[in-house]
Amino acid sequence: MSTQQTAFFFEIEPIPEDSKIFEELEKQELFFSYFRIKKKYYLFFYQQRFINIDQIEPFIQILEELDTKQRKIRSLRGFFLYVLEIIGNERNFKILKTNLKPSFFRNLSKILRQNKKSVLLEFLFGSQGSTPQTHLTKELEEKIQIFENQIASLQEKVIHLENQNLVMEGKLNMLSADPRSLKFDTSRPKEGHTTFNQNESNFLSLSQISEQERKEIIQKGFQLQNQGKISLKKYYESTDPNSLFQLKGYNIKYETIRRTKLYQSLKE
Repeated sequence: MSTQQTAFFFEIEPIPEDSKIFEELEKQELFFSYFRIKKKYYLFFYQQRFINIDQIEPFIQILEELDTKQRKIRSLRGFFLYVLEIIGNERNFKILKTNLKPSFFRNLSKILRQNKKSVLLEFLFGSQGSTPQTHLTKELEEKIQIFENQIASLQEKVIHLENQNLVMEGKLNMLSADPRSLKFDTSRPKEGHTTFNQNESNFLSLSQISEQERKEIIQKGFQLQNQGKISLKKYYESTDPNSLFQLKGYNIKYETIRRTKLYQSLKE
């Protein structure tokens, strides 16, 4: 039996009261109707996606699979036409269990006569909507999560580039303000980069920095230290990748700033 179908129609033995079939149908979020015509019992169910029939078959005793007329039925519309043909005279038709609206089959014939796929799909999965389409919601949520992760990644890259620009601006400002403040090392540079030795004039005094900026600098130092990325002394006085120099383009004497009340208050 094919598992690549979106609808199944069976003539079956009566379903026992203690059967778990309806729990399985609900679990797979299927639209279904279990009905009787005279002394024959039928089960019809459908969905917008492929149905895992292997998990349903063990719960029912199938007498006949109603999926062929002149040819194999492959469309939802074909199955619905077959169901309506079997139902025929409604006086012999009794619904035993369903999650469809009471007027479903009565209105279905009117919808099929319009022969419009969009109208049929709206009737089956939109306005009728007896069972939540949670699988569609889940797919949308997964796509949204992927987009949000991509946006967050792009934002991190933008922030990284902005920080690099700030560092470069700080270095250029220092060079333009006092080119003599940097003494270049004539030894062989590592990895093709020019290195330089720090001079006392590289260190800014606290009076040259606003209190708000001092606070931001101190908090950043504690954060990097707690993350194990750099010691506080190196943060304030070195040119390491995570240092204040790379962040702002200048250094501060660690002993000077650690004795300030602001430093002590933020440390606590």
